[in-house]
Amino acid sequence: MFKDISKGLLLHFLIAAMVAVVLSGCGRKAPPVAPRSEKPPLVNDLSGQMDGSTLKLAWTIPTHKERIPAGLVGFFVYCSKKPLSEAECKDCPIRFKRVATVLIKRGLERPKKDIMTYDEILEKGYRYIYKVVLYYDTGVTGTDSNWVDFIHR
Repeated sequence: MFKDISKGLLLHFLIAAMVAVVLSGCGRKAPPVAPRSEKPPLVNDLSGQMDGSTLKLAWTIPTHKERIPAGLVGFFVYCSKKPLSEAECKDCPIRFKRVATVLIKRGLERPKKDIMTYDEILEKGYRYIYKVVLYYDTGVTGTDSNWVDFIHR
């Protein structure tokens, strides 16, 4: 009789342990998620002005709480250049090429009103589209700025 009680007790204990394991393992399992990071600010006031054959692009350094974000190094300037003789294709993607890197100056060399500029001499007979993307010392880049479109005849 002692053997029957211990076997029954052992069986109940094993069943209870299995139920506890199954219940503790329930729930939704998913891969770990990295902590959310703030999106880099973007340039939204890119503008351009022609002076003869020279284009002068200007934009404001985006700030976070009225300060230049830590680690912000500079900006990549991209250009799309298409001959005016080519037929316009509304559904074709616009291909940009990086044409310059503009570094942010710190300290006494910092630009007035945090305005950055880039100058380029344009060839006649082309349509130019420019955009600016900021980048950090970690290699992280922001999203595209607004585009500036010029036709130089």
